[in-house]
Amino acid sequence: MPYEQDETTVLDILRRRGIHIPAPCGGNGTCGKCIVKIAGEDCLACQTFFDEDMEILVESEGEISVLSVYEDMGPVECDRYESACGGEPARSFGIAIDIGTTTLAFELLDTRDGARLGVHSRVNSQRVFGADVVTRIAKAVEGAASQLNEYIIEDIHLGISELLTKTKIKQEEIVCIAITGNTTMLHLLRNLPCDTLGAYPFTPVTVASHCSSFADTEVIILPGISAFVGADIVAGILFCGWPKITGASILIDLGTNGEMALFTRDKILATSTAAGPAFEAGNISAGAGSVPGAIARAYCKQDCLSLNSQHLPESSVFICETINNKPPVGICGTGVVDIAAQLVYYGLADETGRLEDASEIVIAKTQAGQPIVFTQKDLREVQLAKSAVRSGIEILLGEAGLKYENIEKVFLAGGFGYRIDVENAVVLGLIPAPLKSKVQAVGNAALGGCARVLLSRTAAREAEALAAATTEINLATHPRFNELFMEYMGFEKEL
Repeated sequence: MPYEQDETTVLDILRRRGIHIPAPCGGNGTCGKCIVKIAGEDCLACQTFFDEDMEILVESEGEISVLSVYEDMGPVECDRYESACGGEPARSFGIAIDIGTTTLAFELLDTRDGARLGVHSRVNSQRVFGADVVTRIAKAVEGAASQLNEYIIEDIHLGISELLTKTKIKQEEIVCIAITGNTTMLHLLRNLPCDTLGAYPFTPVTVASHCSSFADTEVIILPGISAFVGADIVAGILFCGWPKITGASILIDLGTNGEMALFTRDKILATSTAAGPAFEAGNISAGAGSVPGAIARAYCKQDCLSLNSQHLPESSVFICETINNKPPVGICGTGVVDIAAQLVYYGLADETGRLEDASEIVIAKTQAGQPIVFTQKDLREVQLAKSAVRSGIEILLGEAGLKYENIEKVFLAGGFGYRIDVENAVVLGLIPAPLKSKVQAVGNAALGGCARVLLSRTAAREAEALAAATTEINLATHPRFNELFMEYMGFEKEL
């Protein structure tokens, strides 16, 4: 029975009741992730029409691990909040918030000395409307904008409340909240129209910083750059040392959306890649979030080298490590990279990305004995994502007139970048081999930069200057993008 726009699906009902289940495709029936049990049968919630007599069983996905930490990149001048009468300033605290497409990260800081007092994280409830910003924009334009706004406001309130409970800080002691995120997330937060975000020439309503107050608390939203290069990248570059850096650096933030910047003291180039959610396992057959039991590391057994993969018994190809050492339930983003790289490195997939002698490979089995597979389609998803990112890196270098040897640091940001196996990223060609020794994982750089703006007037001014000085490179219209994209689709086992 075909889906009709005016009919209510089980997914619609679950959303209305605040029950959040994965739906990376936004309810189009293509990802196969919104599985519920109805009358004992597995059904796609987005393709099943609701009936009042239904008994719907939703299985919990478990608690997702969200990266709320970042590396220490040096002292911050804490000059935003000072005592009006001299002497010891009164107790005052601030909260930095990074609104990611998939997750939100919170950090509580003492505004007097910059002490980091607590972190918290939670899943972005908007993910039930789709895994990426393009799908969220489409849903907002179709009429779900108010729901999306309500979801993110509620997530922020709950996150702050949970953080304050953990740290035993009173609400009235919070003097400032600073917020960063990509441009779409900040539009949805402020309930701004998203119509022009999703249609050429992709114009945001605003990317300017915004200040307001709520219950005697100052609220600062950091400035962004464009529709697809947001305030999170501004915060990330600031965190990585701009404008005090001496050489050329690259920031790569591979979350649900791939954003990159190449910057020197005098020049900042930034771009966004249409990598899709593959690096967070959004379009992967057995993809899972960073939940207990998700395969986060995978190693090809050495005896695979002497065997034809067609004759290997099930589950004999990989040794896997799961989050919290729980029984396997699926594959998260870092596991996806490991598996793809190992398939290429050990010759189980050729340079074109074709799996040898199979359309899928069993990676592990669930506790119930169900196979967790990695398919030919999954490998293609990885190819598309890594080629988009690699092409972006090459174009930024070309536009800056720089070569690999001119780059001093490659900062990998975000939870995925923090946990990724760099060797495997190089095998895939995601990171150029000459840059391998220059890679530094920095954690949640967006949250770190947001914290700096929260604490320092100087950092806030630098964020404004940084956003104004950045030149965006539009990959979609760049004359070399299609050529590079095709070139880097293949695998060359770079080391």
